[in-house]
Amino acid sequence: MSRLEFKNNLKKHDWYHGYSDDHRCWTKGQSQLKVLCRQHKELECPFSITMLQKWAHNMIVEEFVEEAPNNWYRHPKIYDNIASALREELILQEEFDKIAEWLEG
Repeated sequence: MSRLEFKNNLKKHDWYHGYSDDHRCWTKGQSQLKVLCRQHKELECPFSITMLQKWAHNMIVEEFVEEAPNNWYRHPKIYDNIASALREELILQEEFDKIAEWLEG
């Protein structure tokens, strides 16, 4: 398992499988998450799975604006019916770059 393969698996993973009403989708997502966790351990990745999820979704705080207390929206806001993110769901650009650098290494 290379870091590049791990990176691709992080990007392809359905991080929201837990919300699915389809048990097959949930089961597949759980199976893939177990594989990701095993790869995470094998590669001795210094970043948590939670941080990697934020990285995979480009949840970079500098790309968001706080429109109400702890209601962050990607800027520019294209759609009005988009759910907000909490600050703890976002990472700094510096953290994003460190993760990307490690995955490319």
